[in-house]
Amino acid sequence: MKAKNLILGLVVVLSLALALPGAVLADNITEVTGNVVEGYTFTAPAAIGLGDMEPGQTATGESVGGQAGRLEGNHAAGYSVKAKDMNTSDTGRMTVGVNVLSQLLQISSDGTDYMTLDTEVAFFTTGAGPGSWDIPLHVKQVVTYEDPVATGYSITITFTVTENTP
Repeated sequence: MKAKNLILGLVVVLSLALALPGAVLADNITEVTGNVVEGYTFTAPAAIGLGDMEPGQTATGESVGGQAGRLEGNHAAGYSVKAKDMNTSDTGRMTVGVNVLSQLLQISSDGTDYMTLDTEVAFFTTGAGPGSWDIPLHVKQVVTYEDPVATGYSITITFTVTENTP
């Protein structure tokens, strides 16, 4: 009889424990909290090689599709991407050593509206966020017969991302 009562008591206790786990285990919980903050990631477009640039011609190149830059962010008003040649001498021009091309490099995000890099330019503006945007880069370099013959002309474009004001 005592064994039956003991087993019956254990069954009742286990039943209550299973039926009311919160009441039995209330001291054994953990709450996890957090906040989502505004932020973005930006990857600049891939390098562009213009190859052999012929005098009297315009060399063109692009970094589009899988080579385009990428901007992802969650700011409600979106973002602006600015571009600039940070070189303090011969700003906006392709150079190699002491050789400098006479014409400014031109860039565009759409392949139509080109701008020069002699000052910082508003290169790309997103719509309202959050979102993900491809950032293509198109370039044009006019080469004249007066430009010095040399190998390895280059320019480095620095991109800056800022949040748009709502």
